[in-house]
Amino acid sequence: MSRPYDGADRAHELTPELRAAADVVGAPAFVAPWLDRFYDAGDVDLLLAAADDSLDGVAEAELERGVRRAVLDRGADGAYSPADFHARLEIWAMFEGWKDVPLAVHRQLADWDVDAYAERIRADVEAVRDGRSRDSYEARYTYVLLDEARTIVSAQDRIYLWPCDCRSIVGACRKLTHVCLRFENDRGLGWEISRERALDILLSSDKAGLMHTADLRDDPAGSSAICNCCTNCCYPHLAAERLGTEDAWPVRRHLAHLDMDLCTSCGRCGLRCPFEAIVCSSSGRPTLDPARCPGCGLCATGCSADAIAMRPLKKA
Repeated sequence: MSRPYDGADRAHELTPELRAAADVVGAPAFVAPWLDRFYDAGDVDLLLAAADDSLDGVAEAELERGVRRAVLDRGADGAYSPADFHARLEIWAMFEGWKDVPLAVHRQLADWDVDAYAERIRADVEAVRDGRSRDSYEARYTYVLLDEARTIVSAQDRIYLWPCDCRSIVGACRKLTHVCLRFENDRGLGWEISRERALDILLSSDKAGLMHTADLRDDPAGSSAICNCCTNCCYPHLAAERLGTEDAWPVRRHLAHLDMDLCTSCGRCGLRCPFEAIVCSSSGRPTLDPARCPGCGLCATGCSADAIAMRPLKKA
């Protein structure tokens, strides 16, 4: 069990074993004083043994615990290897422990992880921006409307509820966390839920102002997950800012259209738009900036007058 952070600064010397483990997993130097919050002594032994390919004799239960907690990875051939620190941070943040490190370290880790993610996806995202075909998760990562998200969920055989890894790591808002719907249960950590509950989660996420994204495919069953995103925490949005690709990625497929004859000037659409694409006057009358609209559909689902339609963008 992780120990609670007591608020004191830490400047202790790392053991040689923990220092070696830090090198194996690629942990950033600034987290070194807190590395024992992420890896216990048994984890360190596993990492060093995996790095030396000397896991013979290690109990299967210990190996499985290592995989669940992203201390180890298991390849398609069944071989074990050290999991990198990015993977460990994700599982640790979702299930174990921000309470164990100071806020300043939390923020450093979030920035470090988002920066690495942005660089990892740069080639795919720039290909999308430049109109070059690319077959990858990132190239298919798309804003989907609520009804489209429902169709994807309804096509799945198995659905697993996960905490949002982005909000768990970044923590820049107080929106719902347990809303990620995955269709494969990585490391066996998600909670299997019914299709009906998953559809309820989509609706509650939408009501809470979270937009839906997916690695969209022609066959809805082929998508691997539905993310319910904010702009404050979610890695794709933060990475797009860093890469300067907000106008092209995540992929846009719709544009909001306001029917001013139906509009009641309630102002709700402006409040729900996370991109400031819709701005309402003091009287509640909305105006739309098409260049800022990614077509997420939050304005339309929040309009009780049905005055907003999401129209498909014309393909170039």
